[in-house]
Amino acid sequence: MRVGKAVLLALTIPALVVLVHAQTAITVDEQTLRQHVDHRVAPLYPPIAKAALIEGTVVFDIGIGTTGKIESMKVVSGPAMLRQAAMDGLKQWTFKPFVKDGSPSVATGRLSIIFDLGNDHPTAQEDEIASRYFPVQQKCQTALGARDNSSFAAVTCKQAALIAEEFGPEVRFIEKRSAYVSAAWALANNGRFTEALTFAQDAVDVVKLGHDDNSGSSAAYFVLAVVEGELSDFKGADRDLTTAEDFGRKGIAWAESVKFEHMESYKWSLAQELQLHATLLKTLNRPADAQEKLDEAAGLK
Repeated sequence: MRVGKAVLLALTIPALVVLVHAQTAITVDEQTLRQHVDHRVAPLYPPIAKAALIEGTVVFDIGIGTTGKIESMKVVSGPAMLRQAAMDGLKQWTFKPFVKDGSPSVATGRLSIIFDLGNDHPTAQEDEIASRYFPVQQKCQTALGARDNSSFAAVTCKQAALIAEEFGPEVRFIEKRSAYVSAAWALANNGRFTEALTFAQDAVDVVKLGHDDNSGSSAAYFVLAVVEGELSDFKGADRDLTTAEDFGRKGIAWAESVKFEHMESYKWSLAQELQLHATLLKTLNRPADAQEKLDEAAGLK
């Protein structure tokens, strides 16, 4: 199953998307939100922001599902250099479920993430790893975004992924998944499929821990499916493309529910997954299933 490099590169940087429940939510204040926090992850202070002496507070409107996981988030305000780091940390928080009329309930509220140069919460070890990780990962993303298929992209993205592995097993899930996905794409684009498979599987392993969002999860399963197809594991590719599409649909449902301004990019991403899946299904002599994927892809345009 061969895939054009433009398709491979187009989905390397997943957008932030999460699913919102359709049921009525209760609204709570920030103090109540914080009292329900069950697992907190401090943001990694971006080295570029630290060097520029940027401090401040990133404010979010969040939605919490009945299981206690954050299922929607929207930045209300905060310094631009700090927003992504705040998102990456906050996405890994969990809460004790909220209750309404004796039953678990969806809750919404406003939550602030504070960046204070005099009170940097990550451990010294995390901070040291982050100081090495972010510059290399930025070079990796720049190379992929520029459609650089040279060995530089593969070497740089692999280096970023190996640095991300140094984070502890119970922290920095988003950073690790992102690095593994990027490394898998970069290596696959250079024909190093066996190496790419290892990093793609690592990305999916992180997703299975349950701390990721739908877009990131879709990206992990998609790159794994692409690499499996290149290695002639068509059964695995079929299975993982199906999973990637399921996460993609959930992301679109969220984008539609909040009228997210970049929703069309999520539809386009799912369409690419469906079209690739159709190509695979034709190879597997399943034309009816292939046509079903194509019809769904056409409906997204």
